[in-house]
Amino acid sequence: MKQLLACLSLLITLTVSAQIKVDDIGEGWKDSVNRAIEKIKESDPFYHVFLNANCNHISYTMASFSTTEGDSTILISTRQMKAGYVNDIASTLVHESLHLYLKRLGLKLTEREEELMCYRFELMFLFRVIDVEAWLMSHAITMINHYSITDK
Repeated sequence: MKQLLACLSLLITLTVSAQIKVDDIGEGWKDSVNRAIEKIKESDPFYHVFLNANCNHISYTMASFSTTEGDSTILISTRQMKAGYVNDIASTLVHESLHLYLKRLGLKLTEREEELMCYRFELMFLFRVIDVEAWLMSHAITMINHYSITDK
């Protein structure tokens, strides 16, 4: 029994401390992403573990919005990276990590259902960020309201 507990403890430690590969493309972008990951860890360790469990690579996209690629890559929009708001990058990582999780589960959700879940998840994280910008909270709430509207 002690051996089983030791193995499980080691497995959890290795999983939690797994390093996410962050591409180093723009000037200071890798540092900004690493600061965002640290912000997630400081704000609520649950979201940090969740990010590490679902993402192993972070890169960038020229698209106007952040997205995911494959089963474990988050692509942050270059627009967000150029703006350089660490809390914005952190909330994006949290949001997109839930997309990756849902993708792996293979749930058949509509875009509206999935985005609604992801923005609610993001907002729950933002409530835990001590120095969160008001516009980030406002944006998440606006998107929740947008995706809550059902077609009649």
